[in-house]
Amino acid sequence: MKLRELDIKNFGKFHDKTIPLHDGINLIYGENEAGKSTIHTFIRSMLFGIRRQRGIAARTDLYHQYEPYQNPGYYAGTLKFESGGKQFRLERIFNRENFRRELICEDDGERLSVGDGDLQMLLGGISKAVYDNTVSVGQMKSKTNEELERVLRNYMTNYQGTSDQETDLEGTLDALKRKKKAQETRKRETARNLEEEENQLDTRIDYVQKELNHKSDLRNETVENYKTEKKKLVEEKRRNGAAERQPDRSSKRGFKVFLVSLLVLLLLAVFVPKVSVKVAAAAGMIVLASLYIRYKMNQKTKKGSRTSPSVQREDHLSKLKWKADDLKGEIQNMKIQLEDLLEKDRELKKTMALPTEYDEDIKAVTMAMDLITEIADSMQNVIGDRLKREISDIMCELTDGRYHHVSVQDNYQIELHTKDTAVPLYQASKGTVEQVYFALRMAVMDVLCQEEEMPLILDEVFAMYDENRMGRALSWLSENRGQVLLFTCQDREERLLDQLNIPYHKILL
Repeated sequence: MKLRELDIKNFGKFHDKTIPLHDGINLIYGENEAGKSTIHTFIRSMLFGIRRQRGIAARTDLYHQYEPYQNPGYYAGTLKFESGGKQFRLERIFNRENFRRELICEDDGERLSVGDGDLQMLLGGISKAVYDNTVSVGQMKSKTNEELERVLRNYMTNYQGTSDQETDLEGTLDALKRKKKAQETRKRETARNLEEEENQLDTRIDYVQKELNHKSDLRNETVENYKTEKKKLVEEKRRNGAAERQPDRSSKRGFKVFLVSLLVLLLLAVFVPKVSVKVAAAAGMIVLASLYIRYKMNQKTKKGSRTSPSVQREDHLSKLKWKADDLKGEIQNMKIQLEDLLEKDRELKKTMALPTEYDEDIKAVTMAMDLITEIADSMQNVIGDRLKREISDIMCELTDGRYHHVSVQDNYQIELHTKDTAVPLYQASKGTVEQVYFALRMAVMDVLCQEEEMPLILDEVFAMYDENRMGRALSWLSENRGQVLLFTCQDREERLLDQLNIPYHKILL
C-alpha cells in the first residue's frame, strides 16, 4: 500500500489542505506546532476511524483534541492510496450527527464497504494495534506496548509458513480458557447445590430421628402404664367378687321387718272392724311398698358402689391401649420415612464422590489447551528465530557492527551482544534503546505486514540518534522500505539525505 494524497477538508488546525505524497522518503518539515502531529493523526484516523468518547473521557479523547478549529460541524477528509496496483479514494465525515465513510476504486468506480472489512483487506488485514506498534512511530515512542506482544504471539501461534492466517489459535485458546472457566464455575455451583441439599437432608434426618426416639419413649411409657393399670383392675375385680359372695345382713333385716309388718296387718284384719281394716290394710301396703323400694335402692347402691371404679379403670385401659397402638403406627411410618431419607443421603454422597459432567469437559478443554500451547510454542520458536535474526541484522547495520547480535527472551527482555560481552538493554544509552525498538518494530513489520507493505510513518524518531547512526538509519530505510513519511522540525535529516545522495520528496508545512 502507498499513500498518494492527503486532502484535509477540516481536521484540527488544517482546512482545505492538500498534501501529495510519493514513493521513497517523504520529508515533511515543519516547526513546532506547525501541524506534524495533526497530519500523523489524520492518516491514522482516515485508515481506522476516530471514536468519540463519552462522559469525562470525552474531554481528552482524540476526537475532541483534533476537532476543527473553524466550523467544527464539518469534520472530514479524503485519503487517496494505491493497493494491489489499483487506485482508491477513502472519504470520511467524522461528525456523529452526519457520520459517513465511503471507499471507492477510482479505476473502475466500484464502491466498497468499510463496514464489511473491504478497507482492512486492502490494508493487508493489519489491525489498529499492529499499525500503532509497527507502521506508526513517534518520538520517544519506539517502544512497543503490551498489545503488540499479544498480536505478535497470536501471529506466531498461527504461522504456517504461508499467507493463510485464518486459523486464530490464540483466539481459540482464549475461547477454550473462557469455556474452562465457565465449566469450573458451573462445577462449583453444582457442588454448592449438592452441599446445600446434603445439609437440608441431614437436618431432616436429625429431626426425624429425634421424633422417632421421642415417640418410642412415649409408647414404652404408655405400655408400662397399661400393664400397671390392668394389674390393678384384675386385683380390684378379685376383691369385688369376694365381697359379693358375703351375706347381705341389711337385706335380711329388711326382709324380717317386711314379715313382721305383714303379720301385724293380718292380726289387725282379724281383730279390728272392717272399716279400720281397710284403712290399716292401705297403710300397711304403703309401709310395705316403702320398705320394698328402700330395699331395692339399697341393693342398687351397693351394686353401683362395687362396679363404678372398675368401669372407669376399664375405660382408662382402653384409652391407653388405643394410644399405644396409635404410637406404634406413627413409629412404623417414621421408621419408613427415616430409611427413605437415609437412602437418599447415601445416594447423594455417592453422587458427590463421582466425577461430574463438568469434570469431563474441563479435562477435555485442558487437553486441547495443552495441545494448542505445544503447537504455539513450536511456531513461536520458528518466528522468534526469524525476528531475532532480523533485529540483529538491523542493529548491526545501524551501529556499524558494534552490536552484531540481539537476543530476545520469552518475557521480551532484550540483550545486546558485542564481540566481548552482552549488554542488557536497560544499561544502554537512550539513543541505543531507541534504535533497538526501532529495529524491533521494523522486524515485526516485516512479519505482520508481509501481505501488504504499509507506508512507514516516523515522527521525530531520530532526535536521540547521533549523525552517524541516523545516516545509517536513513540509508537502511531508502533500501528496505517502499514509502516513508519522515516528520521533522530540524534540518539534520535533509542535510544527511543530501550528503548520502538519497532521493526524497520534501513537503513544507
